[in-house]
Amino acid sequence: MKNTTNTNEIAITFDDLPGEKFEFAETQRVINGQILQALKKFQAPAIGFVNEGWIHTEGEAKDNLAILKSWVDHGQHLGNHTYSHPGLSGTSVDEFKEDIIRGGDVSKKLMTDAGMKYRYFRHPFLDTGRNKVMRSAIETFLTDNGYIIAPITINTDDWMFNAQLLRDPQDKEKIIALYLEHTRAKFAFYKAASIKIFGRNIKHTFLLHVNLINACVMEDILKIIHELDYTVVTLDRAMEDPVYLGLDNYCSSYGASWLYRWDFTRGKAVDWTEDPIVTVDDMSDINAKNLIFFDNERNRIVPIEFCVDWTLKNKAKAGIITLPVAVIEREMIVPNADYASIAHTLAEQGYFVATIQHAMPGDKDREAYKTYKPICERGVENILFALTELKRMEPNLDMEKITLVGNPDGGDISAMFATLHPELVAKVISP
Repeated sequence: MKNTTNTNEIAITFDDLPGEKFEFAETQRVINGQILQALKKFQAPAIGFVNEGWIHTEGEAKDNLAILKSWVDHGQHLGNHTYSHPGLSGTSVDEFKEDIIRGGDVSKKLMTDAGMKYRYFRHPFLDTGRNKVMRSAIETFLTDNGYIIAPITINTDDWMFNAQLLRDPQDKEKIIALYLEHTRAKFAFYKAASIKIFGRNIKHTFLLHVNLINACVMEDILKIIHELDYTVVTLDRAMEDPVYLGLDNYCSSYGASWLYRWDFTRGKAVDWTEDPIVTVDDMSDINAKNLIFFDNERNRIVPIEFCVDWTLKNKAKAGIITLPVAVIEREMIVPNADYASIAHTLAEQGYFVATIQHAMPGDKDREAYKTYKPICERGVENILFALTELKRMEPNLDMEKITLVGNPDGGDISAMFATLHPELVAKVISP
């Protein structure tokens, strides 16, 4: 895709060659082939980062090696994505170094034999280390071994849409349409972020994966890139932009765009809550966890179930966003499935959800209507206790104004809490 009139430039990078770890080599051959043919049609250079441990699937190593060779034969580059795809933050420095060493043997030989330079490394999960010591140790090791870290500035969440496509192939057209729409929105956001941070649109590095959905729509993605007035360039060319030499003080296991890392280092000029998120049905990664707390002051057990989108939680943990909090007041007379459904829906909407079980089997006042007010007062104390525990456990939550949800008696607890503590409440929902 050569268009010398375009002022915007972008390098296309693919992670996880030769492809999905548990996919058959023949399927991977077709997927890689379709991607390579689209790149060839649009004369678009690219680089694929290889997990060499995924080559040696029993009985399929020869076919997987042929896939990597096909990239080089098409004039595309290969890079090191480690041997087994470990996250740096969950691995020792020495183990990670060993994985880097083992991750380059085959790809380096293919590149060298073709007269091409092999020098780029991409961190799995974009996890560059949870602290400065770990990060610095690996960066020094990479430099000493002739590697350059390959950053990314544009990430369109392709892996999430691919997971949806694999799960619901009958919805292929809908999923692809949403993916392309999301891609356009992401490009617009990252361009605006770049201008906000640097006063111009930088030379971008675009993260994709070798997967089914990209095989289906690679030509469409390249058309979008062209329509947005980008010229596809090599990673070498993109890395000539001086921003890639800029200071980056970001340390977290969450793999953020380098635009965020630079903005974080500079003091945050961009509102990162505007970064488009995936909103396809069942695409969120909702995790639920039950914990039992003990309030020493009242000598009382307080069971709480937490429900949150894993990706958003990690973004909050990294300081990229703050999650709003919703507190559900649970009564034992309502089936747990009802509350789980409400919690899941709120989590999909971006809330960190805490469902408090107020009534306990040993409470003597559970059926006593004349003591209804004390029941609500106890519920208010439970909420205050839960908020205190949340602040301790999850410091990156937005605790200034919470949303309260309760039904039936839980609604009265919510209303009493909002009356007594209006400064803590954004809204009350009582279905």
